[in-house]
Amino acid sequence: MFDLNLQQALKKDRDKLISTKKLESLIDDFHSQRIVRIKQIQESLNKKSDLTTNNLIFDELESKNIFHIDSIKKLCIRYRLRFLDTNLFMGDYPSELYKVIPKLEQIHNTKFKNFKIMAPSRLFRLKVKEDPLLFVPIGNGYYYLVYKWGQDLKTYRRLLVWPFKNVNTLIFSSIALSLISTAFWGSIFSAFSDSQLFVIFIFNIKTFVFVTFYLLFMMRKNFNESIWDSKYKN
Repeated sequence: MFDLNLQQALKKDRDKLISTKKLESLIDDFHSQRIVRIKQIQESLNKKSDLTTNNLIFDELESKNIFHIDSIKKLCIRYRLRFLDTNLFMGDYPSELYKVIPKLEQIHNTKFKNFKIMAPSRLFRLKVKEDPLLFVPIGNGYYYLVYKWGQDLKTYRRLLVWPFKNVNTLIFSSIALSLISTAFWGSIFSAFSDSQLFVIFIFNIKTFVFVTFYLLFMMRKNFNESIWDSKYKN
């Protein structure tokens, strides 16, 4: 009977000082301010970059979230991703992002700007759920990872897109496919001589190289090294 419920005691004193109507008004004001801040963040995400950097407090930076442009470029080329301004992004942002950004801005006493995003090419044209990473520039070629959402990319994506890394990898892949194809036909038709298999091998190389380059041309696609930071569709 002598236990004291601190929460109830606080509420009782609060109710004496602030009316329920005034308290609801304060809550509404807080909610309105949050909506305004969300709209400001959305405007910043949709705004074209002016190339200026963000001044963040060094002691508050997490080293695990700092990446140099060279590392970003290497990863984009390896997995056929793009690193572009967020005003070109056509996917959906998670609601959690609008909590993360204000929290980080408060820590660093700034307003983030010039957002960049790393994502598969199609996310800049269609609304599909994959693995975007949101960055802000902090100077000297470095970017700070603000938030990551979506599903992780499959590790085998690197193998699937490796032939399209550059001209050399495409030719090498064509040669490898030619070797596999020639070995397959050689195992089925054992009567083929070495010279005949060599001719088939050369023919296969020409076929694979022609077909892959023709398909790239017809589909207006480019190599990973050319598109990683390109804002153009093809």
